[in-house]
Amino acid sequence: MLRKVIELTGAKSLVAFNGFNSLLLGLKMLPDHIEKSYEEFHALFDEMSEADKERALSRAVAHIALTEDEVEAMVSFCCDANGVPYGKSNIKNLKLKDLHEVIISVAMEIGRIKVDILSEDEKKNSSDGPSISVQPI
Repeated sequence: MLRKVIELTGAKSLVAFNGFNSLLLGLKMLPDHIEKSYEEFHALFDEMSEADKERALSRAVAHIALTEDEVEAMVSFCCDANGVPYGKSNIKNLKLKDLHEVIISVAMEIGRIKVDILSEDEKKNSSDGPSISVQPI
């Protein structure tokens, strides 16, 4: 069961984004995806149904070690039953099943955000150095 995710803003959103990428990279390194390039794996992940993405992320959370900072950042974008965002003080009260569920919920939301170094229009019209474009999907 996915949880409600609050808006991904601030420095912790970048740490959470890095945690999401750690999960994907780790999942790509499992035996059934090791032969694929990183780009091929991302394309495969992007094409998955929401249910398949959720299953893949569940597998990743079960196999890939995230740093404590990544876990804290990801969990901080969900709230407890009282509507209080999780943080250092209440994250320790999460049971493993709940922690797993919260991380997957946030990862699913992060997976909906598309980050490109250059948008297609910028690629066509720019000879300047790279810029970053973040677009919700």
